Amino acid sequence: MRGKLLTIPLLLWLAVLGAQHQDITFTAELSKERMLLNSTVAYNLTLRNAQGEQLTPPDFSDFEVLQGPNRSIGTTILNGVATSQMTFSWMLQPKRTGTLTVGPATVRAAGRTYRANAEKVVVLEADADAIGAAPENFLRAEVSTDRAYVGQQIILNLNLYASVNPISRNMVREPDLDGFFARPRRRFDAAPANVIENGREYQRRTLASLALFPIKSGTLAIDPYRMVIGAVRMRSNSSFSRRFTEQIPVNSDTVYIEVSELPQPRPTDFSGGVGSYQVDVQLDRNKMTTDDALQIVMQVTGQGDVQRLEAPVPVDGQNWNIYDPRVTREEFLDSPSGMFGRKTFEYQLVPKRGGTFEIAPTLTYFDTDSQQYVSLTPKTFTVAVEGGSGQKTYTIDTAAVAEEEVLALRPAPPLTPGRRYDDDPASPPLFWGLVLLPLLIGGGVIGFTRYRTHRDSRDPAIVLRERAGRVAAARLRDAKVHLEKREPRPFYDAVEGALLTYLRDRFSLRVADLSRGTIRQVLAERGADAGLTERYDLLLGRCEMALYAGQDSAADLEDTYATAVELITETERQLK
Repeated sequence: MRGKLLTIPLLLWLAVLGAQHQDITFTAELSKERMLLNSTVAYNLTLRNAQGEQLTPPDFSDFEVLQGPNRSIGTTILNGVATSQMTFSWMLQPKRTGTLTVGPATVRAAGRTYRANAEKVVVLEADADAIGAAPENFLRAEVSTDRAYVGQQIILNLNLYASVNPISRNMVREPDLDGFFARPRRRFDAAPANVIENGREYQRRTLASLALFPIKSGTLAIDPYRMVIGAVRMRSNSSFSRRFTEQIPVNSDTVYIEVSELPQPRPTDFSGGVGSYQVDVQLDRNKMTTDDALQIVMQVTGQGDVQRLEAPVPVDGQNWNIYDPRVTREEFLDSPSGMFGRKTFEYQLVPKRGGTFEIAPTLTYFDTDSQQYVSLTPKTFTVAVEGGSGQKTYTIDTAAVAEEEVLALRPAPPLTPGRRYDDDPASPPLFWGLVLLPLLIGGGVIGFTRYRTHRDSRDPAIVLRERAGRVAAARLRDAKVHLEKREPRPFYDAVEGALLTYLRDRFSLRVADLSRGTIRQVLAERGADAGLTERYDLLLGRCEMALYAGQDSAADLEDTYATAVELITETERQLK
């Protein structure tokens, strides 16, 4: 028994010791993968979770050792777990060109010998003439593609290439980005990287990143960014030297992007989505009666502008009454690979008759990778519908469908004094009312049927035009929420989306026509006075400055909201 008690602590100690050895690492790293012959590279050896001794560095025969070894010790604590590290560093300069290898190093720690990995670096010949011709620092706006379709996502990275170590950066001018809907990105790689451009070594750093969505076709220009960076310099004379900060202006070049319209013909059920999407569909039931309403939730996620995504029709209108869906979520999600959008539609569908129906909600969009229209049907559902009792179990909040009156027989009331059951029924007005009632009901049914037939056969552009004011009012309600929460950027985003969607639907415009210049022209042609046109231009300009130039002051939110409401109201009054 005593032997077993001694064995348990021994096993626990061995387990702890093994875990400690597993946590110990010894790694090597070069600060560059490619470099010039006249440049330098840092070589670091890092030992974690142990105290090292008997360090054997690698062979540096292909390099001149300019500095080192230097040793530093530190500790980091992450989520309550402490990690110690010991770093040995050297500054090296290559002796020749080619692919040079720094061999493995070894160190003793916790009674064991640890071996670091080997590292390689490509050394290129330094061209003095090329270095002299290359700029010391420059700014470049780099786009993921220079050929795109209307609505396609383009990633723009603003990269600074510096051969000095800038201690300050001040943006002087940003482009207007006319012709694009733009959203700033935050999840991008801002770590500096060593690159070689035009025979000179630079440290490249991404300063900003944008997701651009073209809203019109043609050759769109992105004007130059203008910036001033500060670099530390030394000024010497015969007696002393002193440091000073030199202000260096850097500008990017104009970038041109060729934007094409989407291919024709477009599918009749095209949703307006451009990019790459995924769809998730959920039904609240698969068995119901004609007294019930079927709830469908469709969530669309993908790399595209979900604000331009229209709700697809989920079922066949011959078997179902389809009501206008509600948009319960519309948001943009940042990711390292680009901007993702998410939009959720909620439908209420009422069966017209009993039976078994196949429901296969489909999203049709333009896939920018295959450059084809794609119809995505994630799943097919089977719904069994039985006849109901005529007592509705749902509530529809819509003015588009009239409620049917339910007729029911009621018991005859008692006779008033002086009346008999054998009185002539043709004499009072009630008799003629009963005679004419079936004719009135029949005429109402015929009229309502003709109204629905006329409504369903109308031009979709006319329908959009009539619904434009209601859609804009719904979008402005979203802006009101952000106004109350004092969220400037989502507020201006919602106001701009409400105005552009209203103008698109009200005047049957294409997405490509939603530029400020075209909007001014269309309003003038439709009879709007100069004051209304100017106010539209000023408000859209204010939204653009808030979204893209950082001028999103919370002090102007109430005035912006009131102006947007007045503009839509005044447009409906002037342009009936």
